[in-house]
Amino acid sequence: MKKYWKMLGVIASSLTLFVACGKDENKGSDNKPKEITLSIWEGTGEDYMMDINSLSEAYNKVNPNVVLKIEKIPGTDYDTAMKIRNTAQKLPDIFAVRNKHMYTYRDSVIDLSDLQASKLNIFAEAYKINDKVIGLPMYGFNEFVYYRKSIFKELGLKEPTTWGEFLNVVKVLKTKNDCIPLAIGAKDLWVTYPYGQFTSYLVNGGDDILNKMGEIKNPFQEGSPVYNGYKKVNELFSLKPAGDNPLGYGWSQATNMFLSKKAAMLAAGQWYYKSYMEEAPEADKSDLGMFLMPIRDNKDEKFRYFVTGEVFLAIPTTSKNQQEAKEFLNWFFASDYYQDYINYMQVLPATENVKIENSPFGEVLEKTENKEAVYQIPGYEKFTKLKNKTHYEENQLSQDLLGGADFQELMNEWGNKWEEAWNNSIGG
Repeated sequence: MKKYWKMLGVIASSLTLFVACGKDENKGSDNKPKEITLSIWEGTGEDYMMDINSLSEAYNKVNPNVVLKIEKIPGTDYDTAMKIRNTAQKLPDIFAVRNKHMYTYRDSVIDLSDLQASKLNIFAEAYKINDKVIGLPMYGFNEFVYYRKSIFKELGLKEPTTWGEFLNVVKVLKTKNDCIPLAIGAKDLWVTYPYGQFTSYLVNGGDDILNKMGEIKNPFQEGSPVYNGYKKVNELFSLKPAGDNPLGYGWSQATNMFLSKKAAMLAAGQWYYKSYMEEAPEADKSDLGMFLMPIRDNKDEKFRYFVTGEVFLAIPTTSKNQQEAKEFLNWFFASDYYQDYINYMQVLPATENVKIENSPFGEVLEKTENKEAVYQIPGYEKFTKLKNKTHYEENQLSQDLLGGADFQELMNEWGNKWEEAWNNSIGG
């Protein structure tokens, strides 16, 4: 999908890391070190932890009686692998959970609320489920609009701070015939996520929008945050910012267009920055600019921006080494190693005492005034039930709008679907 989440061609590989502790009680009954397993998907910094800066050597200084086995699994296989292991009650001692799958594991993991690591983790409270900390995110990240500074300079454009200014930037960029304003690559459905998935969170009243949808008979009616979010998406897509055939090319083509200056802007998460810097010619690296997508209508409103906690480390109820797993989490989030890991990943630290050094993302946040963070909270029981019954997919609606679907007809269609499902499963 992207270099940053590159596949290493192995379905699952592991590295045994010998770690240290001077506590004899951590040893097994045969006086051998206990072994615990941590499973993560590729692209979460496993190359740093396993090859570049050995997590083994760092932890060895504090816990010599535990062997930590890190298992890395390709992102495309990870969710299925954990689902199968959960069914078989064979989950590893510590395993990473994606933001969107947290609810699935709510009854399969222990509550981490009492851990010191939970007290340090700035995301823990926001992501509680049933008042339980089911996992601790390794980091958070923001979403940005990346742009080519030289093109903006040529056309006299400034970074927009309101939705109207953003739409005007698109209009001006359309006057430049040798590039398109915004590369999307919507032939790949997932690429539309900065639009359909996120705009409803960022309009007024959109906090925890998915769970609000589970409580509403028709969240697609005029005036609701869902309606207002898709309305903004439709306003943008009606300008044809991605060219005359936006569904005719995918993510790889979109990034190539941006790299070759055939597109002026590209919306993606922090992860794209590293990919751009790896692929761009040296002369183009300083030409990359970033701004938060402005959803607000005027500057008096709060500048709501998106924050996603990700790679939630959880401990299953079936683990026989829960104490050792807890000790590792407490150490990891409080360690100097974690600071180094965050600097390598260039993502938002999950603890307040850790700061990103020389971060271009921090510079964007610092210059954004009157801002308000909005967390991506996954949908829980009621939303999940309705989503499954209606087959609701935010990205699909975005793709439909980008392809020219009538906005009001689409809202009416989904309002009717949702209301029927809601009456049959929740309100009936």
